[in-house]
Amino acid sequence: MCGIFGIAEFDGAGGKGEMSAVLDAMGWALVHRGPDDEGTYLFRGPGMSVGIGMRRLSIIDVEGGRQPMTNEDGSVIVVCNGEIYNYQELREELASKGHRLRTQSDTEVIVHLYEEHGWGCVTRLRGMFAFALWDAKKSVLLLARDRLGIKPLFYHCDHGRAAFASELRGLLPAFDDLPEVRQSSLLRLLLLQYVPAPETAFAGIQKLMPGTVLLVSARGLKSRRYWQPPTIGQGEEERTATDIQRAVADRLREAVQSHLVSDVPIGAFLSGGVDSTSVVALMRRAGAGPFNTFSVGFEGPPEFTELPYARQVAARYGTRHHELLVGPKDVMACLPKIVSHLDEPLTDPAIVPTALLSGFAAQSVKVVLTGEGADELFGGYQRYALDKLAAWYRLMPAGLKMRVLDWLRRSSINRRVVQGVRALSQSSPTRRHVNWVGTFTPEELRQIVADPEEATAEEREIEQMFQAYFDEGEKPASALAGMLRADLSTWLPDDLLAKVDRMSMAASLEARVPYLDHPLVELVAGISPTLKIRHGVRKAILKDAVAGMVPESILTRRKMGFEMPLSSWMRGPLREFVTDLLAMEGPPGLFNQAAVERFWDQHLREIQDRSKQVWSVVLVKLWYQVVVRERAGVAC
Repeated sequence: MCGIFGIAEFDGAGGKGEMSAVLDAMGWALVHRGPDDEGTYLFRGPGMSVGIGMRRLSIIDVEGGRQPMTNEDGSVIVVCNGEIYNYQELREELASKGHRLRTQSDTEVIVHLYEEHGWGCVTRLRGMFAFALWDAKKSVLLLARDRLGIKPLFYHCDHGRAAFASELRGLLPAFDDLPEVRQSSLLRLLLLQYVPAPETAFAGIQKLMPGTVLLVSARGLKSRRYWQPPTIGQGEEERTATDIQRAVADRLREAVQSHLVSDVPIGAFLSGGVDSTSVVALMRRAGAGPFNTFSVGFEGPPEFTELPYARQVAARYGTRHHELLVGPKDVMACLPKIVSHLDEPLTDPAIVPTALLSGFAAQSVKVVLTGEGADELFGGYQRYALDKLAAWYRLMPAGLKMRVLDWLRRSSINRRVVQGVRALSQSSPTRRHVNWVGTFTPEELRQIVADPEEATAEEREIEQMFQAYFDEGEKPASALAGMLRADLSTWLPDDLLAKVDRMSMAASLEARVPYLDHPLVELVAGISPTLKIRHGVRKAILKDAVAGMVPESILTRRKMGFEMPLSSWMRGPLREFVTDLLAMEGPPGLFNQAAVERFWDQHLREIQDRSKQVWSVVLVKLWYQVVVRERAGVAC
């Protein structure tokens, strides 16, 4: 696991000395991603200069796996962030073709695969990765990102110059001035909790899309999409339910086993839910252990903590279990640092426990396996099941529906209920989805921002973005397939995986996600959505597949989100802290401060649960102060 970075100049500007200084600054900005080692490569040819570098967290071939790595004659150079899980079989194949591999590192296979297959080498890789490869003979810089977007890669291209890095902060030293903040990106963030790719919070900087290769040369940019999420619900017609169950069990077992390759100790995040328990059970079956497991709980109401379930699982599988209890004081202490590591705002409250648990686990291990991706693959979210009620809801008289919505808006009832009823009132599957996932309803967003018309325009853009995942079919199964497609392509890489990557790497911890092993993804995507949510039971296929390993009490327990008791904390111990942050200056022209204060007052007086909405405003304002106003503290 590493942080990678680099610059390519094709117009003759700059020299080795200047580029070397910039590369050093880029590397220091990413030192948390790779505290164990560093390396750079500089090339200057006729009319061009290229420099690539990395910071390394040593996991495989600790002594010999230094980067950058080259082929035999030094004409192909690569730096890679991530892990290639099938590297050993690729090594054997490449050696049989005459390639001389000098290390036991997984990164080295990329160099020789490129010699065999060109940019198409990415299709042979099984793993999580973002890499940069310089072909000196062809004068081409190749940037690539894994199929699901597990590992990040940001880039900027302008006027014959390209720069890239694993995080936005790694790109900032390549700019003379901080890039302009994109107001449209912040509006999308407020609605979705994340900035949807390929855009970022800064103008001119983009995220490389998952499953994509970017070729950069003096002739410009060429983008190649080598993988897309497969069509949902096609391919299981000739298989029985038993065949499907067996295939999922086999593929999941294979995924977990492949993710155990390491030359350093491995642990696991354990919530006590089906997803993480299945991973722990399969780790034990694969011969791992006794290994460390890590769980987090929260001070306050017992319904917000899963620690008793995690203890039960740890005892069953004989792990060395560690628990972390998070309270309001932890939030106040760590939030500025968390925001600085995000680089662009991400308002998912789960960033806090993810960051704290990562730092806690990093005291014992360098690698953890996690359960991210299972909900999106197997249909784990409550909204997937509730969306089936949309057809029934539309039969209600219009007047009654309006009265219900009006009453909900004015009541202090649970925010999720308000959001759910609002979503079910939409006839379009696309609009329903935006309402299911949104932090603000469109009406609320227009209230909270300074320019309601701009907010309306961005709402339309978001609807069009999601429209590509829905076919507007009337059947619930087609709407569910659209939701699964949308979440796999947007929510998963832009929120969940970004959160896990940034927070784990801030602690110099590698997080692996076996549910996103692409052969497993391709298999599960082909299973009909109606089999994934069966008789109201979510993730039915996964539960069937692991039924012989996971305790019945875990299979049948109520799903809990990875959530802090924000609502009560904000009215209590976090009240003064949040009040102070809300009073800070935010991005110019973004918020209607009077509406922000009104929302906060409504929450404090328990007129409406505004905790997540107020949290979103707090995160954006804190980001503006820590990242935009204090750029030097982030870049260095």
